[in-house]
Amino acid sequence: MQKTRTKTASARRTAAKLKESKRRRVTAQNVVNNLLKLYDQLGIDVTQAKWRTGRSSKFQSPSRTLYPYVSAIGEMLTSWHQDPAYLDSAGNPSPIKLRGSRPSFRSLAQRAIPKIDEIFLLSELERLGAVCIDESNFVHVKRRSFPIYQDKRLAIEHTLVALDGFIRTLRHNLDSEPSNSDQLFHRLVWNRDFDSRQIPALKVRVKRHSQNFLDSMDNWLSRNELPREAKSNGHTRRCQVSIGVYLTLENT
Repeated sequence: MQKTRTKTASARRTAAKLKESKRRRVTAQNVVNNLLKLYDQLGIDVTQAKWRTGRSSKFQSPSRTLYPYVSAIGEMLTSWHQDPAYLDSAGNPSPIKLRGSRPSFRSLAQRAIPKIDEIFLLSELERLGAVCIDESNFVHVKRRSFPIYQDKRLAIEHTLVALDGFIRTLRHNLDSEPSNSDQLFHRLVWNRDFDSRQIPALKVRVKRHSQNFLDSMDNWLSRNELPREAKSNGHTRRCQVSIGVYLTLENT
């Protein structure tokens, strides 16, 4: 019996070693090369840290007016999904009139982004597929988040912010004791032998479960944010928090 247990344990260790040996080794040079390719896709000249020109012809021309307010627009869409004044009896976002007393698109926009004309904002959101307008001129929200990748400059901003945040998490954890509660959560699940025919199902599953998770965390963060008029002091301090989920695919 003891020999059988020993053989079983040995077989498990061997299988684990074989699986680990199959994993592609990632070197510092691999990471640098991928970063250079990413910067090339973004149109960033790393030697000068400036935007390159002449490579955006296949992309839609971005709105320079909309560009600085991506975060605020995201908050506006989130409010549309959370504020009871903008929800129907089932708790879903209601279609709202363009102008008038709350709830209306104008009141929602002016509360979140008072510096942008609501007609211009509505046209941009409609162009990017975030909202639509019905025959009765009621505005329907179609997305909880802003469709970043439909606009080149917005996609660049989103990519750099996500990359910067991820690197900050890694650096923070490297500087913290592994057993320290100050560590930020960072875990991966990994499988090299996944059936590629199941990738479409995997994408759907990850999107559904991840969106539910992020929506739940977004609601919790909103319930625990400081009022805008509140001032930071010795006991109360504002901080910026971000939570992300991502999926990677690689042919083996």
